[in-house]
Amino acid sequence: MKTLPQLVRLPWREHVRVRIAGIVTAPVKRGPRRDARRRAGIAVAVGAALFFAAQFGLGLAVHTERNPLRDPIYFDKLSLLKKHPAFFAWEGEAPAEPNAHGSAGASPSRRATTLLFVGSSRTLNAVDARSASQHLTTAIGEPVEAFNFGQAGAGPITNAIYLRRLVREGVKPDFAVIEIHPTFLAGQRPDSPESKWLLPIRLRPEELPVVRAMGFPAEEPSVHGPRGFVAPLYEYRFLTLDRYAPWFLMNNQRLNGGHECDDFGFTRLQDHVNPVDKPALLAIAKGQYASYFDGYRPNGCGVNGLRDAIEVCQAAGIRPALALMPESSTWLAWYDAEGLKELQFLTARLASEYGVPVFDGRTWVPDELTVDGHHVSGPGADAFTKRITGELSKWMTSRKR
Repeated sequence: MKTLPQLVRLPWREHVRVRIAGIVTAPVKRGPRRDARRRAGIAVAVGAALFFAAQFGLGLAVHTERNPLRDPIYFDKLSLLKKHPAFFAWEGEAPAEPNAHGSAGASPSRRATTLLFVGSSRTLNAVDARSASQHLTTAIGEPVEAFNFGQAGAGPITNAIYLRRLVREGVKPDFAVIEIHPTFLAGQRPDSPESKWLLPIRLRPEELPVVRAMGFPAEEPSVHGPRGFVAPLYEYRFLTLDRYAPWFLMNNQRLNGGHECDDFGFTRLQDHVNPVDKPALLAIAKGQYASYFDGYRPNGCGVNGLRDAIEVCQAAGIRPALALMPESSTWLAWYDAEGLKELQFLTARLASEYGVPVFDGRTWVPDELTVDGHHVSGPGADAFTKRITGELSKWMTSRKR
């Protein structure tokens, strides 16, 4: 039998119980494996809690639009527009400031007249808003500031929603030019052409009934429910990678890749297109809309989008106009001839009903200055901007009287 001093010197790793006089004198000590399991369990629980907290935080940030993942191309353009404060709500001229004697002094200079272009990538690539500002300032004889809010894939429904959002943000230009994209008005097929681009995940919950009332098919996306808070990282996985880790995307195919714009919202395409490349570019462009040319009829839900955009502008005190962007002769030949006649009747009816001008710029740019039949090259944008500002200056001058 071991003595007490010997028992004290026993290593704890033996984990034995030694009885002295029938009494257990050496307590059992928890082993290192059990401690490791306990620490691992705590780490897993803490990690899971942090993960779900991060998911909920991301979902809340997207829901409250502190994070732009819901519709990043809109929020990026809005951030750029905010650098042009003249576009935000302004009621008349600023009040006169009192002079040293306490009476009203001379009124400070009035803000610039503002002009907002809203449309698809056709508008984005065709209107050099910086140059338009300069042309209009010279033509009208007072400061004019223009901004291009064109977005890739934006049809009349998207434009109507964007105008609603902008007005809600306090954006109030004096004038707005709203693009008519003929193909997006097609109604001879049950599927709307704009549904390829305007995914319901980009819409706010309160916008769904608005677009449905226009006839646009928009199902309730899962992110509007609990999944938007418990699994937003999955729901917005592509947009998260696109915005925060684009190096993971194959071939760098970013959401807005190739549409990066200048400070006035304009994206200038290449100045020269090799004639040898034109057929391939035309084929790619036609492939996006081919199913809407045969039997083309401009009676789809996009017409309601145009109406809504005009009505939103007029209700907000913005003077709207409509414009058709350049299309090459090849592109124009793809439409059903009867549908083009109906398009002419439609634009005339909208002009008469709402008292708005329609600028038909489809043939303002020669074919050689187009890239793929419906997007213009850099020189094409120069030519179109000069022509549209000339037309706009007359209208804007008459409306300001």
